[in-house]
Amino acid sequence: MSKRNQHNLAGSVRCYGGDRPLHSRGRRDWCNLPSVLVEDIASRLLRYDVSEYIRLRAVCKEWRNCTAEPREGDIRFRPRRWIMLSNRTDGDGRRFLNLSTGACARVDLPELYTQYLETSTEGLLLLRHKSSHAPRLLNPLTRALIDLPPITMDLGSAYDVWTGLFVCASRVIYAGISDETSPPSVVILMTDGRGRAIVYAKPGDRRWAVMDDKPWRSLPVSYRYSSASTLHGRFYFATLEGNIMHVRLGPEPRLVPVVMNQPMSIDNNMFSYLVPLDDHHHHGGGMLMVRYCFSLENFGAGSRRILKRQMEQKKCRWNPIQVFEVDLAGETILPVQDIGRHRAVFVGEVACFSMSARTFPCLAGNAVYLGATGVCFPPIGVRYLTDNTVDPAFQFATEDERIMAMENRGLKGYRQYRPELNLLPLARPCTLQEYLVCCAGLLGGVKD
Repeated sequence: MSKRNQHNLAGSVRCYGGDRPLHSRGRRDWCNLPSVLVEDIASRLLRYDVSEYIRLRAVCKEWRNCTAEPREGDIRFRPRRWIMLSNRTDGDGRRFLNLSTGACARVDLPELYTQYLETSTEGLLLLRHKSSHAPRLLNPLTRALIDLPPITMDLGSAYDVWTGLFVCASRVIYAGISDETSPPSVVILMTDGRGRAIVYAKPGDRRWAVMDDKPWRSLPVSYRYSSASTLHGRFYFATLEGNIMHVRLGPEPRLVPVVMNQPMSIDNNMFSYLVPLDDHHHHGGGMLMVRYCFSLENFGAGSRRILKRQMEQKKCRWNPIQVFEVDLAGETILPVQDIGRHRAVFVGEVACFSMSARTFPCLAGNAVYLGATGVCFPPIGVRYLTDNTVDPAFQFATEDERIMAMENRGLKGYRQYRPELNLLPLARPCTLQEYLVCCAGLLGGVKD
């Protein structure tokens, strides 16, 4: 238990203890604390982090009896700021990290022997059974499993993409949880080279519903998903060029355009990533968008001259990165050059998140880290917003030279469908930055 929580515990004892002695002959009777006191301590710990709440309940039977058991689907017990830091330790072990507090936990996940890890949302793992393809949500901290309806053949392209019948390097699956329904609904975005679909369902439903996206297809924008994020119980996704859509489930399910008319991507040379900000470090929360471009043609003449000059000075390839603040109320995005001198942002095809450089001093503040999806991709490692400079990409090795050859030929997505083939750091021990850029870009992260 952290010093902060120990302080809260001590304060609670003084507040509720009154004149009643809690100890006899120098020994405190912790098991028989007043139930109202234990409940108050538990609620404080739960607001701080669900893992601290679980530790409190593990102390003794008496404390478990007067606190609520973590239930399936209860939003209070979502491990929102926890990510899987590495895809294999010893045996079934996986290493998890809390992005807000810095706490680490080793969790055994025997479920991954029989189920694929498809993606994660708010700390929950979306699994697909290897034989039946049945989807489930797993809370890695509470061990709660939520069964979801089967994705059946009558769902058309959703079934093809979900089951992986046509393995494609462009296969992408995102998931989110919408609190606009009761109980909350799970939303899955799926796309590959052959089809795409948005489906949603609540635990207990008999089948998935397919979101009608025909009105969206009539808009002059691409409808390839680039990233997704949940904010204040609502689920959003961004297209390649940075248009943002709200998957609204209540009262009538439909796609609601939020930010539109962004510059069209030329030959899919642009990716836009939505980054939810940590409520611990940003009052009220919010979202950033990081736009990663392959071409300088997306910038004005003045910006192009600056970027080309830096490219010549550094004698390296330049891939521009822009950062925007998302104004959902105003339905626009605003360019920013400063995201806070203590904030680091990680973006990639698997996850996007922000962290505090105060909590993690090894990270650079006011900087954007690009996720590593392959041995040499992307060519930028860190973009420093303070002086508009960049660091080269982090370098990794792989266990299979055939995959390295494929990725060097441009098939960077191939690794996602061979989870047993892992990225390895070039040197040990692995740094936290290497762990995190792999978490952002590669499902399951780096191999421990």
